[in-house]
Amino acid sequence: MSKRLLFITHHRLCDNNGGCNASKGFLHCFAALYDCAVICPRFGGPTAPYIPEGVTIHFIQNKRSNIRKLFDMYRGVISPIYYDVREHLQAHRYDVIVIDHSFSGTGISQYCRQTGAKVITIHHNVERDYLRDNSEEKPLLYRLPYLYYCRKAERDCLRNSDVNLTVTAHDAKVFRSWYPDIHVYPWGIFEHKDTEVPVLEPWKAGHTFVITGSLYFRQSLIPVIDFVKRYWPLVLQTCPDAKLIIAGRNPTAELLNAGAEATGVTIIPNPEKIVHVVHLANYYVCPIYTGSGLKLRLFDGLRLGLPVLCHEVAANGYEKVSESGSIFVYHDEKSFTEALKEMIASDIEPMRIFQSFKDSFSLKAGEMRLSDILKQEQIL
Repeated sequence: MSKRLLFITHHRLCDNNGGCNASKGFLHCFAALYDCAVICPRFGGPTAPYIPEGVTIHFIQNKRSNIRKLFDMYRGVISPIYYDVREHLQAHRYDVIVIDHSFSGTGISQYCRQTGAKVITIHHNVERDYLRDNSEEKPLLYRLPYLYYCRKAERDCLRNSDVNLTVTAHDAKVFRSWYPDIHVYPWGIFEHKDTEVPVLEPWKAGHTFVITGSLYFRQSLIPVIDFVKRYWPLVLQTCPDAKLIIAGRNPTAELLNAGAEATGVTIIPNPEKIVHVVHLANYYVCPIYTGSGLKLRLFDGLRLGLPVLCHEVAANGYEKVSESGSIFVYHDEKSFTEALKEMIASDIEPMRIFQSFKDSFSLKAGEMRLSDILKQEQIL
């Protein structure tokens, strides 16, 4: 008889952003191995393809007033799913409970363990690093308890989980330095559906570069602006005909102004289909040097066979793809120019880039790696 598993996430699985897309892939991997249920925020429209066939869905309510939310914040209840999860676990029993992101485990990781289930936490990043680069946008009275309890939730999940899964080897190393005895494995991030061979564009003349991703929150915004001001002039020195396309969600006025002042830069706000924009380019760029975890935006370029130029922080989790010669890494102006010239001189075939991406980030790759980890821990 198949073991029963509950997947807990605070992500709205219909949303199209890095964290939500990662959660879709994680859920599909676990659903392939267990009799699976998911508890998550309600979203409109059909559940497919976000939730695998056969998975039981329990939508949370979160009917708290704003006053109650503020009161709860200072009690350590920062996750909107806290009450629903506790109530659900009082009425249902599971063999395995998966906490998708330590934020989802705020105040409940120990409770999950007390049910007798094996507890697994998926850490999307190192919260310390993510919060350092993003928390300034929140009001001070909200930010202080939020920062404290987010960090506490991460520590609690690390200690209360039978298995901790990270998206990069770097994040796993950080956690082991805190708690040497925990069971932590770098797992990765995966697509939530079978990876289809894309329509790969023939090589185009010229030097068109593209940056994609959300363009409104600090962790993404600041590095992109820095790239336009600091690194784009170096590209123009090497390739005077170069063009840069920046496409993504809700670019700020600060970014729009930086793009308007730079030569050869076009910003496309909220494109309907990002794939159409990426098809215009010869090269993909990811300048993100903030936060931790794995930068999912690289998928936009790799799955279409584009070579990638990225900051060394953004290369975390892509080690196998880098070995194929698909990713060119920099950390300062000198290494940037060297990586840029090496990328332009390379002749790697688009299909080889796509295949290296598929080998590491396909749904099947995720299922196989997860199965190996859980068998090793005798949870599967």
